[in-house]
Amino acid sequence: MQDIKIGVANRGIPALRVGRAIREMGGIYVAFYTEQDKTAPHVTKSDEAYNLQSESGYVNIDEIIWIAKQHDVKALHPGWGFAAEDSRFPSLCRENGIIFIGPSEAPMKKLGNKVRAREIAQSVSVPIIPGSQEAVTLREAKQFAQEIGYPVMLKSEGGGGGKGIVLINSPEEIEYHFEKASVIAEASFGNPNLYIEKFLSSVRHLEIQAVCDSLGNAVVLDERDCSVQRKNQKILEITPSSWKKMNEGLRRALKEATLRIISAVGYDSLGTFEFLVDEELNYYFIEANTRLQVEHGISELLYNIDLVEEMIRIAFGEKLRLKKEELKPRGFAMQCRINFEDPQNDFQPSAGEIIRYLSPGGEGIRVDSCVFGGYDFPKTYDSLGCLLMAHGRTWGKTLSIMERALSEYIVGGLKTTIPFHKKIISHLKFRAGEADTKFIDNEPELMVYRETVPEELRLSRLMVEITAKGYNPYLGLGLYRKFGDSKLGPSSFDVSSFVKNAVGDHSYRPLFYPGDHRDKVLKLLRNSKYIEFCNTTPRDVTQSESGNRFRLFSDRLIGPLLDRCGYFSIESGGGAHYHVAMLGCMTDPWEEAAEWNSFVPYTLKQILVRSTNLLGYTPQTKEVMKRTAEMIIKHYHIIRCFDFLNHIQNMVPLAEIILQSENRIYEPAISLSWAQGFDTPYYLSVLEDILSVVGQIMGCEKNEASKKIILGLKDMAGVCPPNFIKGLISAMLDKYPELVIQYHRHATDGLAVPALGAAAQAGAKILDVADGPSVRFYSQAAVMPVVAYIEGELGLKTRLDKEKIRETAFVLKQIMPVYDLYCRPIFLGVDYDVTRHGLPGGATASSQEEALKQGYAFLLPSILQVLELYRKIIGYHDVTPGSQITWTNSYLMVVKAYERGGLSEVQRITG
Repeated sequence: MQDIKIGVANRGIPALRVGRAIREMGGIYVAFYTEQDKTAPHVTKSDEAYNLQSESGYVNIDEIIWIAKQHDVKALHPGWGFAAEDSRFPSLCRENGIIFIGPSEAPMKKLGNKVRAREIAQSVSVPIIPGSQEAVTLREAKQFAQEIGYPVMLKSEGGGGGKGIVLINSPEEIEYHFEKASVIAEASFGNPNLYIEKFLSSVRHLEIQAVCDSLGNAVVLDERDCSVQRKNQKILEITPSSWKKMNEGLRRALKEATLRIISAVGYDSLGTFEFLVDEELNYYFIEANTRLQVEHGISELLYNIDLVEEMIRIAFGEKLRLKKEELKPRGFAMQCRINFEDPQNDFQPSAGEIIRYLSPGGEGIRVDSCVFGGYDFPKTYDSLGCLLMAHGRTWGKTLSIMERALSEYIVGGLKTTIPFHKKIISHLKFRAGEADTKFIDNEPELMVYRETVPEELRLSRLMVEITAKGYNPYLGLGLYRKFGDSKLGPSSFDVSSFVKNAVGDHSYRPLFYPGDHRDKVLKLLRNSKYIEFCNTTPRDVTQSESGNRFRLFSDRLIGPLLDRCGYFSIESGGGAHYHVAMLGCMTDPWEEAAEWNSFVPYTLKQILVRSTNLLGYTPQTKEVMKRTAEMIIKHYHIIRCFDFLNHIQNMVPLAEIILQSENRIYEPAISLSWAQGFDTPYYLSVLEDILSVVGQIMGCEKNEASKKIILGLKDMAGVCPPNFIKGLISAMLDKYPELVIQYHRHATDGLAVPALGAAAQAGAKILDVADGPSVRFYSQAAVMPVVAYIEGELGLKTRLDKEKIRETAFVLKQIMPVYDLYCRPIFLGVDYDVTRHGLPGGATASSQEEALKQGYAFLLPSILQVLELYRKIIGYHDVTPGSQITWTNSYLMVVKAYERGGLSEVQRITG
């Protein structure tokens, strides 16, 4: 088959399955496609592909053969469906010098006609279901049904795959359905003729796979059980049958019957011979499928063979390689047909974009699919999206493998039959091998399930619902706020004039321009005689003091004022801000970031990123980290990144993206604590790790790397004493004198101002501060007291515009009371005990509020005592998310002790 062009006159799964076999044999896989399928997987994975221009597409044999001849295609495989059972196909191929991969025309015609196939079976003593010997008219159908008794079935003479079959219970139903069934038969198979057959109620649908060559050799494989059906359409197949009554005698009888029919017609390819078996083990031949069957894959798994390759070799004249004595079935195999349909809505097709796709894998799993994430599943064709197969050494093992595979299978954006299959697999009757052809009809509980919606899809729907309704209908608002509440209305004092004046003032010239080269900014900082400042009001202050509920409307008021105060940077994003923006405020933080750059054009914008957790609380993959970093550098100029365990390697995916951008500054931050083991030598070792990583990324030594970044020192709990900070920064600058250090500290312990002063004295270039009216107790220190202390007490210089700061403060004095009504912490005041328990920033208030709201405020002293012990034992850094983990454990330990034995039990564990 080397380099021989073989075409597949089909699409989707059959085209892909046959195409893969062609390529494995060394051939060239040629695909055909309609306009709707030009990006389909069977096209993109082909070696050559040709467009079908006619409206009839895949059933237009003449066009397919004409294209094949033009492009030197030596053979055509019909797959299944479409023109696969059109008896003209073999002769048309032969007339045009093309090999047809399937049976010869004569046996195909004989068995393809269902009435003729029944006659042939009868002629070789194979039982058939009572029915008409030929196609019938409406009048004849009524007469024959009366003779054999209702119920009966109307079936298509040229059909297969369960199409064109109608169950009839009365003469009136024949009258109603006959014409309709004939139209469906003609549309599906090009043959409008119908025949009639007695309906058997409780039966199994078993089929035998035959493989024959043109030399008279044939083998037949163990039965496939196709009994699980809906409206005569197969849903699931098993081989061998799990039916308890199945035995070797019945299996042998079905195989011998198949061989007799094969011999009678001189069959010479793959074919499937189908039977119905009743409870008394009487079997009846119903039809033959003269093509590759959809469920062939489970026979391949059972015998470890390739039926498609065998079919191709036979068509090219080779002798059948399979031998009866060598075919040894192993265990059980099962196939679930994963259709893009909604079982709970009468199996309505589901077409459109697949927004997420994760297929199962592992031992014992085979997936033949024609879809992928981002693929627009067409509504034009069959709804089959995947053949999911499982193979195990026992029936129980096979069930377990399939259950696991279905649980792993994720398809987002469209409805599928995956949850329906889960219900089938878990049903006791199915597991016991007792499912007959009426199983689905008789077990309505199969339709009762709740589909698990992927989180991102659920959130997307929620956002759409909120956008449409104007509120979150699932949010419990409490007594203080309810639907229909009036808005607060305009502020009693108009602050817009201040903002308008700021926006209209184009005389301001910043020292540091957003977008300046990294080296230029860092050189200016190193050479500056001034202490620079980062204003954290729009991010960390609102996170710590108002639960991140600051709205963009307020940002628009204070942003232009902050922009002209002379700050080095403004922290306007990061931390918890992003997830609260999306889930609490229902806004897009990326859009907000872009708008910040429009109304704050002169000052660098800064963001805080939580290492592998990025902007949330869950570790993400390297690829997600890199893609997020690419989005971040579009909007932010200073990117501060910390890891709560100071594992610097966790920051690498972000650092690689940021350091590649020369007009962005990477600020790796060291998480600070003041506790045993967290001393100056320890933090110097973390600095060495940071510079090593930066040096590796940029291809330079550590000294040079120290000139390429800002080093952040992040005291999130506000616990480090002034002398410790002074000594730490001095030691760092003694080792790396050109390192630019930015000190971030919360004010929880009440010592923020002298600590910031100590950092400035030691050589820190940038200090984090906030606007006074926004500061409550747990965020950064107010800017004006810090400036007064640094200038008046320490004699250091700053270059902030104090009048502009006062204007900003005046506006904030009008804004903050509104937020205080809803967002102010319950626990207020400086908490020096933070140096013992280490709860960082806003967690000092929010975590304790959790205990209050749960009715355990009286246990707070004990909870904080246990937290202090945790901190000593574990030795974690006082930053998110480590602090949340230890708080939760401390809280639960004390509360559970109280529930178990009251205060005496609490006293025992805190001892």
